[in-house]
Amino acid sequence: MQRKRTKKEYIVHNVEVAFDILFFLAKNPKSKIENILLATNISSYQLEKILDVLIKRGYVEVDKKKGLYSLGIKNFEIGFSYLSHVEIRKIAKPYLQYLGETIQENVYLAVRSGWEIVYIDAYEVDRPVVVKSRVGKLLPMYASASGKVHLAYMEESELEEFFRNVNLIPYTEKTITDENLLREHLKEVREKGYAIDDEEWENEVRCLSVPVFDYKGEVAAAITLSGPSFRVTHEKLLDIKDIFLEKSKELSESLGYSEEWKVEF
Repeated sequence: MQRKRTKKEYIVHNVEVAFDILFFLAKNPKSKIENILLATNISSYQLEKILDVLIKRGYVEVDKKKGLYSLGIKNFEIGFSYLSHVEIRKIAKPYLQYLGETIQENVYLAVRSGWEIVYIDAYEVDRPVVVKSRVGKLLPMYASASGKVHLAYMEESELEEFFRNVNLIPYTEKTITDENLLREHLKEVREKGYAIDDEEWENEVRCLSVPVFDYKGEVAAAITLSGPSFRVTHEKLLDIKDIFLEKSKELSESLGYSEEWKVEF
């Protein structure tokens, strides 16, 4: 007698089937449901339920008159997002190197991942005391300089959604956990054009971050310096912010950004 799947196993199985459907349609565009059924080896009822979800989410499109299924536009968005990250890493690399060599501190390239930030590339210096590599690490948006850069340029509706979904927990004594204070702080970030993490994510670590804009005028990434607070003093941050703003402007322009996109806060 076949063992009945647990709820967790059932959900995981459905996710696997959903991916199987997408890969099948990638190789066999404009397929009939009978062909998808043969490829997935599940019941027609289960297949229809999964297809309904994929269609509603935009991952699958259906020509109802002909009964043909194809990949939806959402797959292009995901692929384009991935390619954009690959491309921006390539373009940004010399800027990270220049800033890292000039300032002699670790410099990172950070992009948004949901309500968090992930570091996708870095130029790391060889010094006796440095901040541990953050490449591949997820950081909270509200407690990191790069995250605050992204938050500062969000549309109000998206910022509202952020506050509805994210619990502002403290990571250090300096983490901003009050929504009103954070909103005021984000206004200052946008007005100044840069953000500072003053030991808000990790004790004894200070960061400076500047936005990188794409051709649509949206924040595509952030360039972030991270170093031990005994070396990266407040005075030093003020001294180096202009060179970071200058290089972020150059990188933004190389991505097709124009000053005409600027909107007053």
